[in-house]
Amino acid sequence: MAMQFQAKRSGWRTMALVFLLCLSGLGYGSAWAEQTNHLYSADVSAEQSRQQWQRAAFEQVVRRVSVDPQVLSHPAIQQERQRANTYVKQFEAIRTEQGAGVRVLIDQQKIQQLFREHQLPIWDSRRPQSLIWLVAQDSRGRQFVNQRQHELIVAVQQQATERMLPLVWPLYDMEDLLSLNETDVWAGFWQQIRSASVRYQADLIITAQLSEQQGESGVQYQLYWQLDQQGRVDRFELQATELTDLAEQWVDDLANQLAERYAVRYTEQSELLNLQVSGVASWADWVQLQRLMSRLPGVERLDLQQWSGQWLQLELQLAIARPEFMALLALEPRLSLLTASPATGAMSLLPPAVQSSDAIQLRFESP
Repeated sequence: MAMQFQAKRSGWRTMALVFLLCLSGLGYGSAWAEQTNHLYSADVSAEQSRQQWQRAAFEQVVRRVSVDPQVLSHPAIQQERQRANTYVKQFEAIRTEQGAGVRVLIDQQKIQQLFREHQLPIWDSRRPQSLIWLVAQDSRGRQFVNQRQHELIVAVQQQATERMLPLVWPLYDMEDLLSLNETDVWAGFWQQIRSASVRYQADLIITAQLSEQQGESGVQYQLYWQLDQQGRVDRFELQATELTDLAEQWVDDLANQLAERYAVRYTEQSELLNLQVSGVASWADWVQLQRLMSRLPGVERLDLQQWSGQWLQLELQLAIARPEFMALLALEPRLSLLTASPATGAMSLLPPAVQSSDAIQLRFESP
């Protein structure tokens, strides 16, 4: 959804014009832009009719950004599937291991509008990075799975690429091994796990314990995995007879868990949200902050109300619920939530004279 930028009073209008000129020069060649393009890009087989590969690309993107595994059965999606050609922005011929293919870019704004019109949750925002500590237990004991060519890791990475989940694998170098061992991960000693994970600056931490048992029907793999986000730990268990099947289940479960947390549902009526942001010391900082805000789903309009020193006051018009927007803010490493409440022990960096009781206070970290 396109976001409108507005500036209050005539003086701010001039600044807004300068800002837009600066922005056009800077462009959006960021990792976020690349990630978004990938979300809406689908590789499909060319060994089918034009109508078939257009529909296949449409379905692939819709599944990727939806929370509902049964989204393709929704009447509105089925209807638009018949008009998949109207969603194709561009395409090109490619060569894959499976043969001739087509890389199709689907119109992001049209997909967003489709989901909004029918009140379908959509997960096209920034995908959180997940750091995975994986330990396997067999007859030799417990050891970290640190071989990138291990069958499970290869299968997990392939499935994560399909579901557009960015994964981080530890280096298992001397620094890691001095601060964390296999027993810490197996037993779920989260103090040690979180301490060892700080260097990777991931949004989420995952621990996984892989074991295998010999049964009457053959080998049975078991995977116990835990997902930690800001101190909340959820636990899961999976079983399969093949590591590739185990990997598919694991990544799909993770994707579904994250989609439930970070998907947004556009509302019929907008909501206004006041923000007070410190750390904006220069025009370059403001450009970076506005670019950051503009990529967040649901931000329909951004009004710059006041700018004094290193802090500024913003008014946002949101097309999503406030809790959903706050969850997205929590994923931004350059934004820190502040509070003036002494009960929390945190403090505001804004001057007391400009603090607003109904405004959300943030600190912006310039690059």
